[in-house]
Amino acid sequence: MSINYNAVYQDLIKQLGESAVSNDPVRRFAWSTDASYFRIVPEIVVHADNLTQVKHTLAVASAYKVPVTFRAAGTSLSGQAIGEGILLMLGHDGFRTIEVSADSQKITLGAAVIGADANAVLRPLDKKIGPDPATLASAMVGGIVSNNASGMCCGTAQNSYQTIASAKLLFADGTELNTGCDKSKAAFAKSHGELLDSLTALAKLTRSNDVLTQRIRKKYSIKNTTGYSINSLVDFEEPFELINHLIVGAEGTLAFVEEVTYNTVDEAKFKASAMAVFFNMVDAASAIPPIIGHSVAAAELLDWASIQAVTGKKGMPDWLSTLPAGAAILLIESRANDAQTLESYTQDVIAKLAHLKTERPITFSSDASVYSKYWAMRSGLFPIIGGERPKGSSVIIEDVAFNVEHLAEAAADLTQLFHKHGYPEGVIYGHALAGNFHFIITPTFASQTDIDRFQGFMQDVAEMVIHKYDGSMKAEHGTGRAVAPFVEMEWGADAYTLMKRIKHIFDPQGLLNPGVILNDDSTVHVKNIKPCPVVDDFIDKCIECGFCEKTCPTSALNFSPRQRIATLREIERLEQSGDKAAAAEMRAAAKYDVVDTCAACQLCTIACPVDNSMGQLVRKLRTPYISTTEQKVLDFQAKHFGAVNQVISSGFDMLGVIHKITGDGITHALMKTGRLISKEVPYWNPDFPKGGKLPTPSPAKVGQETVVYFPACGGRTFGPTPKDPDNRTLPEVVVTLLERAGYNVITPEKTRDLCCGQMWESKGDFKNADAKRQELIDTVSKMTHGGKLPVVVDALSCTYRTLSGNPKVQIIDLVEFMHDNLLTKLNISKKVNVALHLGCSARKMKLEPKMQAIADACSAQVLKPAGIDCCGYAGEKGLYKPEINASALRNIKKLIPVEIKEGYYANRMCEVGLTQHSGISYRHLAYLLEECSR
Repeated sequence: MSINYNAVYQDLIKQLGESAVSNDPVRRFAWSTDASYFRIVPEIVVHADNLTQVKHTLAVASAYKVPVTFRAAGTSLSGQAIGEGILLMLGHDGFRTIEVSADSQKITLGAAVIGADANAVLRPLDKKIGPDPATLASAMVGGIVSNNASGMCCGTAQNSYQTIASAKLLFADGTELNTGCDKSKAAFAKSHGELLDSLTALAKLTRSNDVLTQRIRKKYSIKNTTGYSINSLVDFEEPFELINHLIVGAEGTLAFVEEVTYNTVDEAKFKASAMAVFFNMVDAASAIPPIIGHSVAAAELLDWASIQAVTGKKGMPDWLSTLPAGAAILLIESRANDAQTLESYTQDVIAKLAHLKTERPITFSSDASVYSKYWAMRSGLFPIIGGERPKGSSVIIEDVAFNVEHLAEAAADLTQLFHKHGYPEGVIYGHALAGNFHFIITPTFASQTDIDRFQGFMQDVAEMVIHKYDGSMKAEHGTGRAVAPFVEMEWGADAYTLMKRIKHIFDPQGLLNPGVILNDDSTVHVKNIKPCPVVDDFIDKCIECGFCEKTCPTSALNFSPRQRIATLREIERLEQSGDKAAAAEMRAAAKYDVVDTCAACQLCTIACPVDNSMGQLVRKLRTPYISTTEQKVLDFQAKHFGAVNQVISSGFDMLGVIHKITGDGITHALMKTGRLISKEVPYWNPDFPKGGKLPTPSPAKVGQETVVYFPACGGRTFGPTPKDPDNRTLPEVVVTLLERAGYNVITPEKTRDLCCGQMWESKGDFKNADAKRQELIDTVSKMTHGGKLPVVVDALSCTYRTLSGNPKVQIIDLVEFMHDNLLTKLNISKKVNVALHLGCSARKMKLEPKMQAIADACSAQVLKPAGIDCCGYAGEKGLYKPEINASALRNIKKLIPVEIKEGYYANRMCEVGLTQHSGISYRHLAYLLEECSR
């Protein structure tokens, strides 16, 4: 039956509004992207921030028989977060409840809460959630539960299945259920008694089959996420407990997970790690069984190919290159709540491994600076292989599990299959305590032959894992589409029939994420494979993992870096296929989302496991869009920047006067008219600052140290806003502060002529950008008396870009100079409380601790609004694309308590945007230190 998607779209618009629903081709394509190797583009995308929106979506879907796929963070790897029909994505503001019980034994989490954020709340209580997937810093609770995701330490004892207490669910028919609320359960029992009876009967039937019951218990003695969690049928009799645990690992095919309550687990206070190096994989694997127990919290196994992959790479131990061929490494971590117990654990491990010959003695270290290097090997594998894979290839991580006594033999078999099928780059590593191997291959899917080769490989893997070792085809990544063809093969007909029955009981219309977990198509795992055309070095490195999305300031506005790159790949695919018209159409339609609105803040680079930079890519993409006329304007600005800078500063003074006389309405109309004439005229903002001015430093005093001070463009162009309590400009305050601390201050003679070049680079004009940076470096270098004097720059982004020009003299940001040189020289009186922004430039320069220290020295309480990672002002871009700033800071006002009246950062343009959207004055930290040291 064909579906009238236009009618579906119109109905959804009526119910949800235009902002929550899209059928735009470019956005549908971009938003379809997840971390798997599949590509399925939905017909409609819904962003839902509350349960009512989800309810309305399911009602429309039911009326039209439209399939619905639920998406949390999209970091899953098996194709379970993509689908045809409607893709319902968790919005950027809703489903973010975090509530800890009074005794800290439970935590209630909205589906969109990121796992690491939950742990950040629990950390002061020495607690954490049980599941610990490697994606914890990006994955959302809805996905963690729905995939039964786990990681290095939780094993099968602390995963979602074992630690879930209750859940708030929405069924396909629109019925709500809170399994932790008696009233809700009573209502559900009344309306859905047949469903509860069916589950109870199914569980009873399963337990009556001794052979099947024993098989289920055996299969779940190791990690297993293949199929539904049918262990619940033998573990529980009470129907709501059955629902609770069947939802775990159901991958959105049974119900929508609104909220989950976990039983928390202890976070050990003391840790120690050892790196046991064995001469071969057999010895390394044989070390696992004897150390299983309380003494070991995690044990990660790396094969020889893994060791070779990381040898010689940044941050890796030098001695790796000296290891004999065939060596294997076992990383072991012990954890305890006191030092004495930890010591007993480590000695226990050493004693249990004494019978095995190792390449070097096994020693534990409790020094984080030491053992963090051990674990860098493990965490470095994926980014190193992913980042260095051949252009045009994909990166696929599969995970399987075996009984631990089979690990060595299974590793050898896997390695043999890599070579048999032409994947010699394949590496094996994994959570050895749980018998869990991950393996990475980098296949190319350019032809049907490539796809057939991958299909043959996966078939052989399944035969080996299932028939030879009775292992798990999916240990912790979820079934998805990737191993759906192998579920019955692994479980057998009886168990597979149970799974089909479970699906029908919960979702009789089959509308929730169809084709995932259960699929009659034996080749679904090799269909809809995501193409990976060669495009550009920045694009080709991307593995579309989605780690960038949490911190990207435009994720809620339109696209994240992952989505921009996916779009660019599709444009290139169309080009290479010969469909030039379609490519041109998509490029034009995508320009606003992909090129124009990227803030280029490079927070994505910090989060990216392969160190990719969307910011640099977008700046490069902007270059061809510079018209001849625009280039002439940019050249003029660069050549006459002193005059341009003075005109802008004076212009803002004049604008303030006009606004004072005429008010918002007329000023806004004037600016709007100006924008019709030139794109260089900004949008009106009542919080625009006055023009800035430069100070005259005091005459030098004999015997005092001297610093060269460069007032960056932002602070000297833009003075105080109407909300600022101080009428002085930043340069005036900085000079006062430096002189108070006993420094002579000198500034460049023609300061207004100088710039780091950021404003040109952000537009894609690299020639002028680099020339201006070099002009600045040359000018300040001549003032340092041969490098003897430090150069202090008062804007983080300016400092960052100037340092990228590799100056031969010391150039230091004002924040760092205040922390390192001023705090100890000033008498400081603390204020009551302030807000502190730790933005993208601070993070790139790793100055957050020093900014925090300055704020702590000056204030009794420092608030950092949660989730505000970048203000989105993007230099001067906030003047011309204010929607980026508005979206990035849409929640800041409600995050700041009314008693806090002032905030601080270290970049003037960012502070202007922060002031506008927070409703309080944001200024440079220098203002705070100057006021508190009077």
